[in-house]
Amino acid sequence: MPLHVFDLPQLYSRPPAYVLLQALESLAVKPISWDSAIENDEEEEDEISEDGIPRYLTGIIKSPLAWIENEVEKEQIWESASMRLSERSGRTAAPSANRTLHIPTTTSSTPTIAIHLYEPSLTSDNLGHKTWSASYLLAKRLPHLLPYLPPLHSYPQNSSTTLAIQAPLPRVLELGAGTGLVGIAFAALFPTHVHLTDLTPIVPNLLTNVLANISHPSSTTTVGTLDWSNLSLAPDTSTSKYAIIVAADPLYSPSHPAWLVNTIGRHLARGAEARVVVELPLREAYMAEIGEFRARMTDLGLWLLVEGEEVGFDDWGSGSMDGRVEVKCWWGVWAWAD
Repeated sequence: MPLHVFDLPQLYSRPPAYVLLQALESLAVKPISWDSAIENDEEEEDEISEDGIPRYLTGIIKSPLAWIENEVEKEQIWESASMRLSERSGRTAAPSANRTLHIPTTTSSTPTIAIHLYEPSLTSDNLGHKTWSASYLLAKRLPHLLPYLPPLHSYPQNSSTTLAIQAPLPRVLELGAGTGLVGIAFAALFPTHVHLTDLTPIVPNLLTNVLANISHPSSTTTVGTLDWSNLSLAPDTSTSKYAIIVAADPLYSPSHPAWLVNTIGRHLARGAEARVVVELPLREAYMAEIGEFRARMTDLGLWLLVEGEEVGFDDWGSGSMDGRVEVKCWWGVWAWAD
C-alpha cells in the first residue's frame, strides 16, 4: 500500500534538516525505463501516492524554515524541494536526468546489455537531448534485423578469446543521433565502426553518452556534427561512404523529408548490401512528412526489404497514471533497387 503525504515529515512538527532532506530524496522521480522487468522490480520499493505532493513541496519552498539555524541546510532544502516540484511539471520543465535502458543481444550468455544515457534539461530547441521511444524500439530490434543487414558478427563482450576479424569493419552512420541510443547499441552489439551525428548543440552530450558506454571489443565509435540542411559543410564522402545508415524519429519539420533523403543519398554506399534502417513514430501531425519521406526514398532508387509496426511508450507529457504515453511506430529496412 503506498505511503500518503501525511506520512512524510510535516512542517508544523519542525523536523530537523536531515529528516526533510531524506524525505525530499525519497520523492525523486526516476526516468521511466520502458522496461517491464525493471519496472516490476522497482515497484517492490515503497511507493508514495502523488496526491498532495505538489502542495507539500510548495509549502516547503514557501516556508522560511525558521527553526533551522544553518543557512546552507535551508538552501539545500529549498533547492531539493524545487527540484522535486520541477520533476512533476512535465518533461520540458524537468531537470537533467540519467536513464538506463536494457537492450537484448544475440547471445544466451549475455542476454541484455545496459546502456546509460544522460539527458540534459529539455528545451524546444534541443529535442535531441531526450531519448525518444522510437530510438529504444529500434535499438531493441537490431538483433532481429540481422537477416536483412550486411554480414555482421556478434560475440559476448566478456569473451576472453582474441577475435580476428579479417574484413574491414562495416561502417555505420547514425543520423540525428540525439542521446545516441541506437548508435551506442549498434557498437555494443556488433563489431562495427559507428559514426554518430547530430547538430552542433547536441553533439557535446552525445559524446558524453558514447564515452560512458562500453562498445563491442572490436568496435570503434566517433561523434560529429552533420547538418542535413547544408551538406556543403559535410565531409567529402567520395571514398568514405557507409554500408548502413540508421535514423530514429528524425522527422519533425516539413523540411526534414527532403533534407534527410538527400543526406542518405550522399552518404549511403552503392551496392547490394547497403542498407538504411529507419523507425518513425506515427504521429498524426507528421503523417504527411512520413509519406513524403517514403516517396522520396523510392525516387532515390531504394526499396523496402521489410517493414512493420510496433507499439512502445514515451514519457513526453502526461497521458496515463504512470506517466507513460503509448506510441505506435513504423520501422523499415531499405536497399538499393538495382
